[in-house]
Amino acid sequence: MLSFIDPDEALRLVLQHTPDARYEQVPLAEAMLRVLVRRVVADRGYPPFDRAMMDGFAVRVADAGRVVPVAGEVAAGVAPQVEVAPGSAVAIMTGAVCPRGTEAVVPVEQVDRTDEGVGLPRPIVAGQHIVPAGSERGAGEVVVPAGTLIKAMELAVLAAVGCETVVVTARPTMAVISTGDEVVAAGTDPERHQIRNSNGPMLGAAARGLGLPRVTLLHADDTEDALHRALKLAEADIVLLSGGVSAGRYDLVPQVLQQAGASIVFHRVTQKPGKPLLLARRGDRLFFGLPGNPISSHFCFQRYVAAAVRRLTGRPEPAVDRGVLATDLSVRGERTLFLPARVVWSGDAWQVAPVVVGSGNIFACVDTVAYARLAPGEHRLKAGAAISFEWM
Repeated sequence: MLSFIDPDEALRLVLQHTPDARYEQVPLAEAMLRVLVRRVVADRGYPPFDRAMMDGFAVRVADAGRVVPVAGEVAAGVAPQVEVAPGSAVAIMTGAVCPRGTEAVVPVEQVDRTDEGVGLPRPIVAGQHIVPAGSERGAGEVVVPAGTLIKAMELAVLAAVGCETVVVTARPTMAVISTGDEVVAAGTDPERHQIRNSNGPMLGAAARGLGLPRVTLLHADDTEDALHRALKLAEADIVLLSGGVSAGRYDLVPQVLQQAGASIVFHRVTQKPGKPLLLARRGDRLFFGLPGNPISSHFCFQRYVAAAVRRLTGRPEPAVDRGVLATDLSVRGERTLFLPARVVWSGDAWQVAPVVVGSGNIFACVDTVAYARLAPGEHRLKAGAAISFEWM
């Protein structure tokens, strides 16, 4: 077991010990927020026909400026039964197949209706308001590359080319065990010495934000028996234990994990918040011991647990970003500092406003969206100084 390692080594070990992504074939309706494993190609040209972009009239270019009779109509979803002969027009609806002989589509608001037909504007440009067949994608061309995170637009494309099922990365299951005799359910009226459980709902919500639909929320008192019972119920690929990982008399998580057959990879990281962070593994299952303080627990999830989830689901790691301080900042510490921060775009740079609070003050962190990073030591920085940060 490693102890007091730096944050980057801790992140490297998390990724090293996270198993490779697993794949599964799922119905298209279940593919949202999954990563596509096999590329998908167009089954035919798109559009498969010359498509009208406007409600109007299919015409010949040479008839510009003339009054021509209307020979028929073509609606979307209907095979044309008429053609555009010289000296005539065909009424056409948005999305309809352009009939034979169509050289352009004139929007309905640009024609003058007469008893003899429609008066066409001058000039008319060949191809106007027509999407040519195959111009969006040719048959066999890639429409969604492998490695793409499927969102609503990608799902629409997959449906358009006829996918009923897709091969995607499997989503790991997760269980969250909140520990502590002082912790009571959120709906409880607590005694003075008790606190409501905020870490469990917070971590569960963060997991669902990464696309994990199955998150089991449990609680265990500060006894070995209670922790063992909770671990038996936590049948999941990733198990988070919030609290009980420091050095106090009732911090029993490390020894209980070892008793349960898990090997501790590391315990304690030279960072603030989140110094007591623990990683253990049993087979392909990962166990994270997160500090009980809410900001520490939140930070460790965002930086380490989320990294494991992204690896298991095939998502890329986000890049560290750069910005400038929005206000003066004076801090010091012996460990790498990660400060919750509000970040806004000023037009030429990210303006970063770190929040300097204790790791239990969640109220001050509402609206924070990132963690600003500072090396160990003393920092007296002026507004406008460069600073790096990691998005939540």
